[in-house]
Amino acid sequence: MSGRKINSLSLIVFVLCSILLLLVQFGYISPIGVIVISPLQYVWVFWFSAIAFIVSTANLVSRIPRYARWSVGYRGEIVRTVKNTDSGKDYFIRGKEDMTLKEVLHERWPFKEKDRGSKWYIVDELGNDVTIMPLGSVNETVNIIFLKEEEHS
Repeated sequence: MSGRKINSLSLIVFVLCSILLLLVQFGYISPIGVIVISPLQYVWVFWFSAIAFIVSTANLVSRIPRYARWSVGYRGEIVRTVKNTDSGKDYFIRGKEDMTLKEVLHERWPFKEKDRGSKWYIVDELGNDVTIMPLGSVNETVNIIFLKEEEHS
């Protein structure tokens, strides 16, 4: 599969199928169009253009390498949402799938209203501490809870 890459032939076929589909859809090729064909021929050309477009699109998409930056996200990172329980604001965090939530937040601290050195932990919807869980294992919005000064003294 690694040998399958987008090539000029795939692009040419896709462009030609797209043009044919547009010509048929806009009526340039039809019983009353610029290129006049019979109603039976129109039915055949209509379905042929639609199927050819779908097949050429599938062929082109299947050739996009899995490691392409935009096909898996920016640099292969994933995005999750963290809610600040104090302010009620949601923040997007981004990191590698195997990084813990704690590592992701230490690397890119999104909470401008809180000091990076403050004490905190992260809980899921059920209240379980997920601070050291991998980012890829979290699918729902998690909450960050900041401890008050008297709580961690």
